[in-house]
Amino acid sequence: MCAACGVLSGTPDWMDRAGNPEGIGGKENETRRGERQKLVKMVNILLSPGKAKISDFGEKLIIKGPTGKTKIVDSLGHVWVEADNIGLRLVDPLDEAFLEMIGSSQI
Repeated sequence: MCAACGVLSGTPDWMDRAGNPEGIGGKENETRRGERQKLVKMVNILLSPGKAKISDFGEKLIIKGPTGKTKIVDSLGHVWVEADNIGLRLVDPLDEAFLEMIGSSQI
């Protein structure tokens, strides 16, 4: 996935559903914070084979590799590039096995 999603940083991510209960996957009382926590959990499932992990840091995301190398990124679009740089294996967020893991998780 390319980092073009992050070009408009400072605005809500195109995936944000909080405040848009009519949107795909939107829930009536969803908060931005709750939604972001779910996003972090899903991304960590994708990053787990490469032993990298992200955490929420206000408006940014922190990605940490298995050796302790850490990067702060602006958006989800930038996570994939950095995960490939600091993880133990390349990340394919569209890999069917990963999508299956997310689909079966309780997120």
